[in-house]
Amino acid sequence: MTLISITDAVDDLDSAELKHKEVLTAGPLTIEVGKYPADSAVPKNSHNEEELYYILSGSGKLRVGDDTHEIAAGDLVYVEPDLEHDFFHITEEITILIVLGPSANPTSYGIRE
Repeated sequence: MTLISITDAVDDLDSAELKHKEVLTAGPLTIEVGKYPADSAVPKNSHNEEELYYILSGSGKLRVGDDTHEIAAGDLVYVEPDLEHDFFHITEEITILIVLGPSANPTSYGIRE
């Protein structure tokens, strides 16, 4: 069993810049936290892992493929492998829990490289 304070992990991130922090690797899963400041954008990227985003706080927009969605605290988003996506028009700093599934190429996630 592993217990991690996601609140503490998010608090360790610098809110002035885009940040990600890996908090756990368990078997085929990688868990990260992220913080995206207001008025910032996350570059478009795609990777070959399945990915879940759980929005802990904040608001903005998320583009997945050709679809754009308003996102806010409490939203859960699943992104299929190899599907380009990005966060933008962030109106309130977003904190996020990210779950990455297994990958044949674990370095495919552009932001972590």
